[in-house]
Amino acid sequence: MKIFNKTEEAFVGITIMTVTFFLFINIILRFFFSAGISWTEEFIRYAIIWITFIGASICFRRGIHVGIDVLIDSLPGKSKKTLSMIINLLAIVFMIFLIKYGLDLVLFSKGTGQLSPALQVPMFWVYLAIPIGALLSLIHLFIQTFEMIRNFRTN
Repeated sequence: MKIFNKTEEAFVGITIMTVTFFLFINIILRFFFSAGISWTEEFIRYAIIWITFIGASICFRRGIHVGIDVLIDSLPGKSKKTLSMIINLLAIVFMIFLIKYGLDLVLFSKGTGQLSPALQVPMFWVYLAIPIGALLSLIHLFIQTFEMIRNFRTN
């Protein structure tokens, strides 16, 4: 599991560094030479989509997603654990729907053969971030939920 987690983090880190590099180069070219690289804006946009979805799975793993912490923290022991379990189960259901509809979008896009304007990359590669990010999030949610169940039974 450590390799899996490190791969996620490495992907996001390398992608952020690449986006930053191309953004910096494009800013320098536009500011000093009044010219930019046409495909960088599109690349940055699509890379940020991938960063967002893969980064969401990292947030689920670390337990740092936006939550209702004020409400959860104000509850007593068993109620806190129960509400956390319900939230995780709802997130699991949402991720399953996101995987299903994300795959539908990928298959539709692949069927149309749509290409991105500047990079000429098949658009299904961009949309593939949705089901992959949701699947990674689902894996982390399952692990967390099983840990919750195990801890709930022992306490």
